[in-house]
Amino acid sequence: MLAAAAVVSLALAGCGSSSKTGDSTGNIVQLAITDAGCPAKLEQPAGPTTFEVTNDGADDVSEFEILDGSRVLGEVENLTPGLSGSFSLTLKPGTFTTACPGGKTHARGELVVSGGDAAGVTTTRAQDAAGQKAVTTYRTYVEHEAQQLVTDTTAFVHAIKAGDLERAKQLFPNTRTHYETIEPIAESFGDLDPEIDGRINDVPASRFKGFHRIEQQLWEKGNLDGITPVADELLANVKMLQRRIPATELEPAQIANGAVELLNEVASSKVTGEEDRYSHTDLWDFEANLEGARQAFGALKPIVTEKDPDLAEKLETRFASTENALDQYKQGDGYVRYTDLTKVDTRKLAAEVDALADGLSKVAPLVVQS
Repeated sequence: MLAAAAVVSLALAGCGSSSKTGDSTGNIVQLAITDAGCPAKLEQPAGPTTFEVTNDGADDVSEFEILDGSRVLGEVENLTPGLSGSFSLTLKPGTFTTACPGGKTHARGELVVSGGDAAGVTTTRAQDAAGQKAVTTYRTYVEHEAQQLVTDTTAFVHAIKAGDLERAKQLFPNTRTHYETIEPIAESFGDLDPEIDGRINDVPASRFKGFHRIEQQLWEKGNLDGITPVADELLANVKMLQRRIPATELEPAQIANGAVELLNEVASSKVTGEEDRYSHTDLWDFEANLEGARQAFGALKPIVTEKDPDLAEKLETRFASTENALDQYKQGDGYVRYTDLTKVDTRKLAAEVDALADGLSKVAPLVVQS
């Protein structure tokens, strides 16, 4: 339970905000995004911080991000009017960018973090033994998946260059699973994610490339005409992703945030079938997102068990329930086409995933504590 907190109102343009200081959870920043976008300027002290974001009737703004250069440190997405979301991280002194894509007057703002020095915020879970072990465990998993992504993409591109349409279609869903398991890490490199996995309605026509451009060619056009340069660029980009991962800074709260992002995307947008709209291989993505979330939770579980054993047990139960719900649609080594599911089926899956995501949302504020 939060202790009584002092609330400090901040003068902002674009959206409303308040800040609380609790005795065990660090700072809590409450934001309400509007059609205007982000606050022009936020000022916060360094240290563990949870951002609680609510969409206050904004039809064109559904996302709030904090960026260090082009790298996304934390975000909430898919917040339609009335919905809320949160993420936690340890703020270090410096000046950062906030982003609310689609904002009419403040699509971007500034976050100024003060107090201490860049090396002085050392009492967080990322620096203690349990936190460092969680980071190491998860990083090992991510690096393995990135290597497998390169290996499988190489085979996928080889099939395309060999003119083997059916082999390329067969390899497509399993190749993408290794991207989907680590998508939050990939998305933190803001420039790479749309190049690798942008959908036709998410990027300008000139930037529609990567997996989904090839997917469209394989299933909608049914040929490989002119797609080789797109395949070569995809392979180059996944190799670049693999090279960047080892130097990526991670902390336990970011790992927890990523797990929630994976599941929220399934429950809010992927469940509509919009992700793999040409191949209808969405259930492979669901499995990969669920596996990525489970690996993230597994790395953090010792910390969660120490601080809230009931939550750890409930999450294990939720993971098992969601996995069982997905297993109903297995077929051979994969899954049925997503279009084979009824509306009742998709609603049940979304409810399972949403309940799991709700439980996982409690992990980041827990592990961000010093």
